This record gives sequence, structure tokens and C-alpha cells, in this order.
Amino acid sequence: MQLRIVKRVPMAEVRRRVAALEERYGVGIDEMPDPFTEGQAVKESMEDYIEWLGMEHALRAYREGEDFDYFTEDILDLAWSDASKLTPRRMDLLDKLSKYQANSINDLASRIGRNVKNVYNDLKALEGLGFVRLVREGRSLIPELLVHEVTILLW
Repeated sequence: MQLRIVKRVPMAEVRRRVAALEERYGVGIDEMPDPFTEGQAVKESMEDYIEWLGMEHALRAYREGEDFDYFTEDILDLAWSDASKLTPRRMDLLDKLSKYQANSINDLASRIGRNVKNVYNDLKALEGLGFVRLVREGRSLIPELLVHEVTILLW
């Protein structure tokens, strides 16, 4: 099964990716030659350049006081064993996470009227697919939605 995923990338991951690109090319984005105008339109360098520009734009906007937002769009090939993890309850949980800012798994479970252990297990399955992230703050795990759009591709 294939899914088209639009996913928010956390700032720490964007900074890690930018550092990796700077190391790979040996320059910052401002010193890197534009592969479109420099005639080196190698597919890989164009993809890196486009992604790098987007990440730098998101980081600059954040430094200028805007919220940090950087999204990627990927095609995810799921084995049927992983596709079976996308149960109706878990898809509903993703929908609820998009509507509620939960302070903990307990908070989320109480808001949606579900058992805390079942919500935790569902969140761990969704975390394994890369759809959510569980952030530890003190003794609490805070669920953070990473996926903003999931489209099932049937062809």
C-alpha cells in the first residue's frame, strides 16, 4: 500500500539536515552555486538545493519572529503488516490530535474518552510509522502530531 504523507519536520531535524548538507557540499546555502543557473542540473543536487532553500527559509522566518513550519511530502510504501496498524481507532486518534493540544497522554485519553493504556499503545504504533512523536517533559509524554495529511494511493 502506498500513502502520500505531508509531514511537519521538527526544527531540530531541520537543523540537523542543514548541517549535513553544509558538510556534504562544504559551503552554506548562500555560497552554494544555484544548480539551475550553473548548468549542473544533476537531479540529486537540484533536490538537495530545493530542500535546503525551503529549510533555510523556514529557519529565517522563525528567527524573524514567525512560527516554525517546515513540511515535507513523501510517498510511503507500507508493507501490509504496517498498513494494518492504521486501524479506524488510530486514524481517529490522529484526527483528534489535530484538534486538541494535549498536555500528556492522560490528558488526551480523558478528552477523547478512551483508556490511557489503549491510547498509549495506539500512539506507540503511530510513532513507529512516523506519524506522531512522543516528547518527554518531566514525567509526562506529550503526543505531538507530525503528519498533516495522509492520502491512500490506490494505483
